[in-house]
Amino acid sequence: MKKNEVRLHKIPLKVFLDTLLDLYHFGVEYIDIVGTPDAEQDVIGIMYNRDYMSEEMMSNFEEELDDILDNEEKEFKKDIKLSDDDLNQLT
Repeated sequence: MKKNEVRLHKIPLKVFLDTLLDLYHFGVEYIDIVGTPDAEQDVIGIMYNRDYMSEEMMSNFEEELDDILDNEEKEFKKDIKLSDDDLNQLT
């Protein structure tokens, strides 16, 4: 292995390709690949930011992100009724 070469082993190809295709369809044109060697199976990660995305597809991504955040916010704002016992346990 060359001095600057990083080699990650046994990366599941189907998951990797499916992820890349999903990102491509969302408008991601470039990615950064990060990885961590592990004894059993190496781990690979994909990173990107707004600068890596096509301008025309950015709106699709932002709409999808807004939907995800709206759903998470709705889940977070559910009314939870606390009993006196619950409140007493906080002190």
